[in-house]
Amino acid sequence: MKPLHFAALTLVSLAAGAAAGPATPGGPLSSPYSPADSWDAYRMTAAFDLARGAGPISDWTGWSSGDVTGGSGHAYDDHSGTDFGMANGTPLYAVGNGTVTALRESVPNDDHSDTGNYIIYSVPASGRTFTVNNWHLSQNGVLPPSVGSAVTQGAQIAISDNTGNSTGPHLHFGVANASGTGNYACGFHNGWFSQDEFYYDATRPCLVFTEVTTAGSLNIREGASTSHSIVTSAPQGARFVASQRNTWWRIFLPSAPARALESRTPGGGVTAAPPYAETGAWTSSADKSAADDPPGSANRVPLAGAGSRFNAIGGTDTAQFVPNITQRGAHEVFATWPAQANARGVTCRVTHLGGTTDVVLDQVPGTPGGGSGTQADPYVIDRYPYVASHTTIGGPSVWNSYSPAGSGTPENGPERVYRFTVDDPTTVTIAVTQPASHPYPAYDVDVHLLGSLSNTNCLARNDFTISNYALPSAGTYYIAVDTYQNASRACPYTLTVTFGAGTEMANSWVSLGTYDFPLGQSAATGAVTILESTVTGTVSGSLPGRVYADAVRFAPVVRRSAWFSDGAGLSARINTASTPVCSVGIATDRNTGSDARDFSESVEVPIHAAPDANSAVVGKAITGQRFVCDQVNSGWYRVWLTSACDAPQGWISGQHLFIYNEGAAQSVPSGMVMFGQP
Repeated sequence: MKPLHFAALTLVSLAAGAAAGPATPGGPLSSPYSPADSWDAYRMTAAFDLARGAGPISDWTGWSSGDVTGGSGHAYDDHSGTDFGMANGTPLYAVGNGTVTALRESVPNDDHSDTGNYIIYSVPASGRTFTVNNWHLSQNGVLPPSVGSAVTQGAQIAISDNTGNSTGPHLHFGVANASGTGNYACGFHNGWFSQDEFYYDATRPCLVFTEVTTAGSLNIREGASTSHSIVTSAPQGARFVASQRNTWWRIFLPSAPARALESRTPGGGVTAAPPYAETGAWTSSADKSAADDPPGSANRVPLAGAGSRFNAIGGTDTAQFVPNITQRGAHEVFATWPAQANARGVTCRVTHLGGTTDVVLDQVPGTPGGGSGTQADPYVIDRYPYVASHTTIGGPSVWNSYSPAGSGTPENGPERVYRFTVDDPTTVTIAVTQPASHPYPAYDVDVHLLGSLSNTNCLARNDFTISNYALPSAGTYYIAVDTYQNASRACPYTLTVTFGAGTEMANSWVSLGTYDFPLGQSAATGAVTILESTVTGTVSGSLPGRVYADAVRFAPVVRRSAWFSDGAGLSARINTASTPVCSVGIATDRNTGSDARDFSESVEVPIHAAPDANSAVVGKAITGQRFVCDQVNSGWYRVWLTSACDAPQGWISGQHLFIYNEGAAQSVPSGMVMFGQP
């Protein structure tokens, strides 16, 4: 995905590696109640619910139900728009140039017997077609005369009232990146509006820029007072985007990166305590897990230790990893081991704020990788995520059809075959992507999951992705990547295979669950202890029984927002009239249109130490979060971070972002390092 640069009605896309020019602040849509595009004229009384359906509630400010403090103006359950309180008779304006698709103005004012008066219109802008709707309007208060009438951005189209399903005078404003009104989304979350700053009062949602002014650092807390726990801190001079003020500022919070703890150092020695300690007769080995995430993964932590520690099964020895937690809150914990492990019933005891949790797993031996992709010699999936780039061009063409799944679909082209083995029932996700040089449908490869090495035992088939398929039992399975129709449609591709959380496989990060941890480094409140005493035997009878202590990983679950004080001398709102500010937001989500309607569609993106995808990950962010940017370098954008991260500032690739007021950031020529750059 390319960076989203918003102008009045045109969305400018820049390649991540291209030099970026100044961009006009704003997205394609303006405010519905001011031709000057001001969002701070009326209070936001209810935001869009980004946790749709019954249950938890969340909104674009970072607030979720259960937060220790919230203020006013947040979402209510399953709310499909944004409400603004305003007096009856307030003029309303078109947010873009478009065409009326539906309207109603016959309901008497203050009549609540049905849906009330409304206007719905479509706005083609920035390569999308937005559907925009205003509800609870005045009788005879819709200005365009009929369906098909044109509307002009900034021109009045209606008058507000209190008709329909309404408990008080207000505007219900909804927008969708699709035809029809069943695909409502939140324009603030997705960065669709042209203004990146607004403020109404001391408790309502807002978008403003703040700076830490106190010497040293300022504590960031779970709630808006010192009675709440410290999450982390921010150094003097750091700048953040605030989404609410409730005597304190609620800020979008960049997350600490994932961190790995290893039993061996890069030099080959045993890691000292803390973070690593052991009891009993552990032995150093050159055996090492090859666990790694693909480049671009937010939680990627390459392992650097020269080997690992192991113990022959049959004893009661322990090995313990104690992390230094720099950001209070939830972390997903993982363990990994090398292919030479072979022990059934290993206990990983996780110590956390809630006590201890024992996770019993099998350290399954690894399967040697390799293979050539033929039926006689399949590629071997020896870890997850498994990511490999191969091609069907020039491959063998043996299976021209599959059944029972995929029956009737003529493949008739070359195929590549893969093999994997699981020790327990689990789920598998198989995805194929094609390069831009070989676009679909001119070139087409399909994926097939096989229960055995046979095209007549096809369990599932799809064009691009087989998602979360439930494998019925332990055993060996096969994947066929086959060209559809004929060899002329063969092409290169990248195959990604992942398994369900907790799937036990060597050379992989195996999840032990998600737990809360406090700040600091203490075995009493944060540790993973490997217990040999619960081992019941071996997984494989042909290999020696061994338990390994290799590495564990603590990956923070992104906390969307937290609070710091707005007290004099501690922090201050930036006066953008005298100090223009560039801001960026995370647009990337699980949808191709970057139009997330629910937090479940969010993805985490990495924040790097340098404007280079191969540089270390020093923090991470998630869809919808916004940050202040001070430098641009070849399509990368530098933002401020907190003390929880591994650098005071970090870089986000423009391919993940929507961008406002880029001209306020300093443009740095490619390869140049500025003073203060991490």
